[in-house]
Amino acid sequence: MSTAILTGPPVAGAPLEGDLRSLGFDVRVAEDAAGVETALAAVPAGERVALVDPRFVGHAHSLRLALTDPRFPAAAVPGALAVQPGARAALVRAVSTAVSAAVSTAAAPSARTAA
Repeated sequence: MSTAILTGPPVAGAPLEGDLRSLGFDVRVAEDAAGVETALAAVPAGERVALVDPRFVGHAHSLRLALTDPRFPAAAVPGALAVQPGARAALVRAVSTAVSAAVSTAAAPSARTAA
């Protein structure tokens, strides 16, 4: 089975979760960047995984083309990307780097605080 991780809380009334489930994805929701990293680590290494912005607006067909096409190790449309197992390490590194950057930015004192 494939897993789709929404990168934030779903938009009320949006069909995105249902569209992803109809494409064969198990849908998980991450509340923040660290949650994305945790959810990504929980997906078995041999599965396709997708990261999807919960504000994604598009036809289910565009999701199907971008997220389930087996010809490419990684594919994306604005607001959604998917990787097969072969490209998973690159996605994990990118997410880890983004989370580290977010944490260090949040932890750094502002110029006003330092003064």
